[in-house]
Amino acid sequence: MLARLNFLISIALVFVLISCSNTQEVSREGAIAKVADHTLYIEDVVSGLGDRITEGDSALVVEEYVQQWIREKVLLSKAETTLSKEEQDKNDLVNQYYNDLLIYELEQKILSDRLDTNVNEEAILTYYQNNKKNFELKENIVRLRFFVIPERVTNHKKLWNRFKAGGEDNLRFLSKVCEVSKSNYFYQDSVWLSFNDVLKEIPIITYNQESYLNNHRLVKLDEKDNSYFVKILDFKIKNSTSPFEFEKARIKAIIIHKRKVELLQQIEREIVEEAYLNNKIKKF
Repeated sequence: MLARLNFLISIALVFVLISCSNTQEVSREGAIAKVADHTLYIEDVVSGLGDRITEGDSALVVEEYVQQWIREKVLLSKAETTLSKEEQDKNDLVNQYYNDLLIYELEQKILSDRLDTNVNEEAILTYYQNNKKNFELKENIVRLRFFVIPERVTNHKKLWNRFKAGGEDNLRFLSKVCEVSKSNYFYQDSVWLSFNDVLKEIPIITYNQESYLNNHRLVKLDEKDNSYFVKILDFKIKNSTSPFEFEKARIKAIIIHKRKVELLQQIEREIVEEAYLNNKIKKF
């Protein structure tokens, strides 16, 4: 089979060269496979694969294409002999899909020109305040700082004291240590994080997150290769109201989606009204 494929690829490459240098139509010769009334020719493979036929393992590329073609035609042939004429008739579905696709493309084109995606802070805050009941936390979240200090770094005790003291200068110093050591750190104090995501970065072992958060503020974990400095600044327990900062991005997306729905409805009305005004619609 491989030898035959290599032979067919050689023919296919010649076919490509002929097609590029000769504008006359090339006859359909060189059948590769046949399923019922369907035949796959070399030129079909060349057309279907395009540039991929000359890249990498050409034999494997052609083999995969041929096998996929065979599977498709065998299943199609089975469907044609098994299903009734009524079951095979998909014209209505095809037409509906085509119509839906065209309408979708029209809507996207108009939306790209008319949809306002700018949402100011006041609009986001107003939505949050009016819909707080919809922002119940599904998990515990935290605001925190953490620095991962590799074991090879000297003066861990001094670094820990800097971390406990806080202050921008100390935090910048610790961040530089982590950057030089290519280790992880985080100290964006206003940002809320999922505590589950934090646990993926810091090897805290707890079977009761709520209890742990209530009883720990400063944490130093000494592992084999790293020490972890952690300060929990604030936390919110699941089922409580999610803080505004944690929901800003989601609220913005909600507002834009609402605008999108309303704009689509407006666009539809405008197009229909225009059609009436231009006498393109007649009712009998």
